Amino acid sequence: MRKTVLITGASTGMGEAATFEYAARDWNVVATMRDTTKVNPAFADLENVLVTRLDVTEIASIGQAVQEAVERFGAIDAIVNAAGYGQVGAVEEISSDQLRDQFETNVVGVVQVIQAVLPHMRERGSGHIINIGSMGGHVSLPTMAVYCASKSAVQSLTEGLSKEVGPLGIHVTLVEPAGYNTGFATNSKLPATSIPAYAPSYASMAAFDKEAVRGDLVKSMAAVVDITGIDEPPLHLAVATAGLEMVRGRFAELMDEYARWEPVTVGTD
Repeated sequence: MRKTVLITGASTGMGEAATFEYAARDWNVVATMRDTTKVNPAFADLENVLVTRLDVTEIASIGQAVQEAVERFGAIDAIVNAAGYGQVGAVEEISSDQLRDQFETNVVGVVQVIQAVLPHMRERGSGHIINIGSMGGHVSLPTMAVYCASKSAVQSLTEGLSKEVGPLGIHVTLVEPAGYNTGFATNSKLPATSIPAYAPSYASMAAFDKEAVRGDLVKSMAAVVDITGIDEPPLHLAVATAGLEMVRGRFAELMDEYARWEPVTVGTD
């Protein structure tokens, strides 16, 4: 019997790639997106794919998409929270509205989708929630601090959620990618203002982006499909080794810093 996965953000990037990979492995796929006019026309050739509207910032649209999924396929075995975007800009340049919008989509939106699907999974005593995070959740970058902060929040939410729903038979995985040739940069939003003092940070990020080792999007999403619904999936799954090396270096720096200042820490006991 086919299993069913609901994917948010399926019009571009990881959500779009995941749709093809799940469908190729005989899953029913509920490919959701904020604007269904932007759907990949090739989805029409996949008989087991239902395309429907879902805006993660609109609770009513989330509920409607979940209802359609259950009515069409009978159950939701997994969800992939891939919807999101990047807010670019130094912290001083970001407006309060841009900050709120970033967290409304990347964090609150993830929670709202989970809340809509969890009662269904809890009743069945099974399910797999997959949140697309980022290595930026571990390693914050200049002019990307607001985006990275949102992914840090997703990381903490995912880890806490796993402890809440694990006893109920529901698995949770945080997928942590690094750089890919997707529409991420195109879909990113620019800062509210431009302050010349931060120009060097933009230049360094542009150089990093140009030189970064890119992960293979198809292979990465295939790996995600492979761990979906298995008996003991990982809580954290890194995809693209460049990001993993970044995080290893960051953790080493963090522990070194803690060690240097441990005499001060001990003095606070």
